[in-house]
Amino acid sequence: MRVRRPARNLNVRQAETEEYFRRVVLPLLMLPGSFRYQVRQLIAEHLPAMRNFGNDRKPAWHMLGEMATLGVQWRCIPFHYFRYGLYRREVRLGESKTYLPEAVIFGRILPTVNRDTVLLDDKVSCKRVLASGNVPQPRLLLHGDAHAAFLPDGTPLPLKAAVGVLPAHEPVVLKPARYSSGGAGVFMFNPYEEDPFSLEEYAQQWGSWLIEEHVPQHPDIAALNPAVLNTFRVITCLPPSGVETLYCLLKLGGVSGVTDNSSTGGMQIRVDLETGELDTHGYDRWMRRHSHHATTKAQFAGRKIDAVKEISLLAERAARLFPQIPFVGWDIALTPEGPTVIEGNSSPSLAHIQRTHHMVAPVLMSRLGEMRNRPLL
Repeated sequence: MRVRRPARNLNVRQAETEEYFRRVVLPLLMLPGSFRYQVRQLIAEHLPAMRNFGNDRKPAWHMLGEMATLGVQWRCIPFHYFRYGLYRREVRLGESKTYLPEAVIFGRILPTVNRDTVLLDDKVSCKRVLASGNVPQPRLLLHGDAHAAFLPDGTPLPLKAAVGVLPAHEPVVLKPARYSSGGAGVFMFNPYEEDPFSLEEYAQQWGSWLIEEHVPQHPDIAALNPAVLNTFRVITCLPPSGVETLYCLLKLGGVSGVTDNSSTGGMQIRVDLETGELDTHGYDRWMRRHSHHATTKAQFAGRKIDAVKEISLLAERAARLFPQIPFVGWDIALTPEGPTVIEGNSSPSLAHIQRTHHMVAPVLMSRLGEMRNRPLL
């Protein structure tokens, strides 16, 4: 029997137009800004980092030849050659070919894979979806914008009175509700011990916001760095065959800042999904290797995350709630009571993945290739 396609009504035509804009037009519009950003990073961070390698880097003619080869392979300027230190003598060209450029995954791949990303990128919406699946997460206390505040049940409050409903003598976390990255705008404070905090001023700078409870971390993780909440970045993939955890790494905060992001001095350490063992070295944003934390002096070698299976299963459980966003980077904290989801990221940091797991292009291109350009209907 012949199956008829649904009528292309106004809603379908609008969805198809939005899909075309997201997949084709928007990446082209973003290209100039992305190019300028990568040039700034090259000049400010990657070239100075390369100079520190001295005699450990390849001759200039060798690097130019490899960059030309990678440019042809990926059909883009190979900025990633410097981001990941592929100019080091120890890195052979065959290995270099297994590193993905940011322009490829963010400009060509992800726009054809992830849809409805607002469900993750809007942190309030994300928390509600996670709550519908009873996924453990920090309790939402307040959210709002520059005009009003709201309790979790939607009850409105005057903005000036909002802080007064927060729990007494307990630290809370304030963060932008949308369009933030790298830990920007995240603050932990106690509303009854700090100077008066102005949500109006915060909203003027960061837009919509949310306040959630602060969760303690497990003593085993605090032993590595007790100053911030260190989280696990778990990368999940949700093809039609079923959810899969691809990678797990520990984001360890640095000697300063209040978050575990590399932009505030943090580093990333690969976690073995089978054994829970930490890699012997972590990597910062300049691809420098670290065998221990600068503040606590805690060594990474020999440490094991016993709850790695629980962390992976929780990420997969959360991933099933977002079928239209099949490639997600979950930030998961390990508390004394077990793992809890802090947030999901529809654009997982490729740098985090490649610093810790290195040759990931074959796996990512294969997994994401299965999910590209899925039909809307």
